[in-house]
Amino acid sequence: MNVSGIMDEYGWNGTRRNHRTGRKEGGKVCLLMAAIGFALLMFSPWANADQVTMANGDVITGEILALKEGKLTIKTPYNESLELAWGSIAKIHSEAPVEVVLSDGTRLKGTLQVSEEGVLQVTTETAGAVSVGDMASITDINPPVVPPVTYEGNVEAGASYLTGNTDTTSANLSGLFVARSKRQRFTLRGRWYYAENDNEVSAREAGGSAKYDFFATEKLYLYANTLFDYNPFKDLDLRSTFGGGLGYQFWEDARKKLGFELGISYVDENFRIAPDNSYAGGRWSLDFDFKVIPDKIAFFHYQEGYFSLEDFGDMNLRTEQGLRFTVLKDFYTTFQANVTYDNMPSPGFKTTDTALIFGLGYNFNL
Repeated sequence: MNVSGIMDEYGWNGTRRNHRTGRKEGGKVCLLMAAIGFALLMFSPWANADQVTMANGDVITGEILALKEGKLTIKTPYNESLELAWGSIAKIHSEAPVEVVLSDGTRLKGTLQVSEEGVLQVTTETAGAVSVGDMASITDINPPVVPPVTYEGNVEAGASYLTGNTDTTSANLSGLFVARSKRQRFTLRGRWYYAENDNEVSAREAGGSAKYDFFATEKLYLYANTLFDYNPFKDLDLRSTFGGGLGYQFWEDARKKLGFELGISYVDENFRIAPDNSYAGGRWSLDFDFKVIPDKIAFFHYQEGYFSLEDFGDMNLRTEQGLRFTVLKDFYTTFQANVTYDNMPSPGFKTTDTALIFGLGYNFNL
């Protein structure tokens, strides 16, 4: 083997020589590879990636997906999504436009960056760079698209049967339906309860209500409502109400809801034994729902009360409270206590009825 010929052909560094030009072809190969690498870098989807700088100095690149409930989700080049606490982020920079929701409800769409003065800005197509202050002023990024009208609610049912020394049967059914737009809300509630003991009816109760809300502002609204109650075991053949008033929605998000209402109503009560009664009265209600552990455990409390403006001692109140435990996706079990109170019942009847209910339910959201 002619070693010297090989060394002369390729050179000491293993690069083949071009005998006509005297230059190394390896140099051209290196330049070509560098050009290809630069082109791949320029056209890579992560070449101009979004950047998030943490308070400890770490820099994370990827694609900003959303900010929800204090958690920023960013998709990294490794096809993994990370959730970062919004309060632990020092700077943020986005190459692609994102939709930003500020604490005052303002919505902006553009790219995010921090100016040389350290001010967070949203660069929009129409208004240019808009300063939004600090990071805390942003509450949502790329919020989900909300349809003009949403429909949600639940259906709950329970039953029991006992036989032997005594024969007892009971069943209950209740439901809630809410249609909601930005300025309007329509709510339907209904319930039914029945029980037999040794083939004799021991409990029978039914009721329902309808309410319409018009939001004058984001939280303040006007309402009109009607209610019907039937409970012959409290001498109540029918209680019907019609009225309206003001309401205030303190919270209304995916995890918690709290609303309070105060107004006036006309109340008409028909009894089986006692004399019928009707009066102009006041009304209040409180509706609270809180997900203690999201998608697992939820606590709820609802109360609605009426009192006579002619005799403040004439008052009736109904409350429903309990826990819901998610079983599978939208299906849940519920354990609740329903309490009805009438401080001036018909003669011979008690003021308070309490029902402990265990049942199955289904949540729907259309």
